[in-house]
Amino acid sequence: MNTASLLVKARRAREKEHRLKPSLRLKTIGDIRAFIRDKGLVSTLVGNELPSLIGAILGKPWKPTGRGFTSWLDWWNVQVSGHRIAYWLRELSKDKDVIETRIFRDTKTLVSSKLWPVMDPIVEHYHKLASDHRILSTFEWRIMDVLEEKGPTRTDKLRITLQLTGKTNTAPFHRSLVKLESLGLIVGYEDPKPERHLHANIWRLWRQAFTERSNKGSPSYEKALEDLLQCTIEAAVLVPEKEVADWFRWNDSLLEAKEALVSSGKALRAGRFLLATTVA
Repeated sequence: MNTASLLVKARRAREKEHRLKPSLRLKTIGDIRAFIRDKGLVSTLVGNELPSLIGAILGKPWKPTGRGFTSWLDWWNVQVSGHRIAYWLRELSKDKDVIETRIFRDTKTLVSSKLWPVMDPIVEHYHKLASDHRILSTFEWRIMDVLEEKGPTRTDKLRITLQLTGKTNTAPFHRSLVKLESLGLIVGYEDPKPERHLHANIWRLWRQAFTERSNKGSPSYEKALEDLLQCTIEAAVLVPEKEVADWFRWNDSLLEAKEALVSSGKALRAGRFLLATTVA
């Protein structure tokens, strides 16, 4: 099959796998959970190569039509299994088989439990670098220290403990949370019993969230990164190859992992694109 035909086939496969037609849309919370479990990694909203949960629920590609939260009105009140999508997004962040992260392009990404053992060696590699004070600022390491000592801690209480309650500290504090979350070092879920009108995450270390490690040992960091990249390409189906370098903050061996996948036939190269092997 020539490159042009292969890309046409890949685009059709992506539309099907990402549920971007009304006849394929996710209609129940059971559909949603199965979709996340099957894909492994799912973007909560839209705007990157991963399957979009919102797009799959609507059964069509969705892009923001306005600034801020205005465009969220396109889907905010859509009902799934008797509740608005917004309700299920909160519930999914607390699901025992889903972890909400920012590992992909620093954006909200749902990761199913089948990929946690793949992520673990990667996160542990960066936890070791952090422990050696090779990658984090003192500010970021203080957040890690508090969570290590106190366990899961809500955002407002974390700021109080760190003595960072002033407005001037708000932006640096949240930037640090995003960086730690993007490295997978911390994960958060919405407080299920907040005070009235308070929406805040409870934060914990990755190793506090993922505790079921195999006695057989873990793959190397390089092998785990290759496996995760393969799972990401399979979930995305079709991706511009040049974008891969920007996917993860774990990028010190990412390009080597990409070439290893192509060389071993675990990912396909078609012109400027990488394709999942299921397309062929």
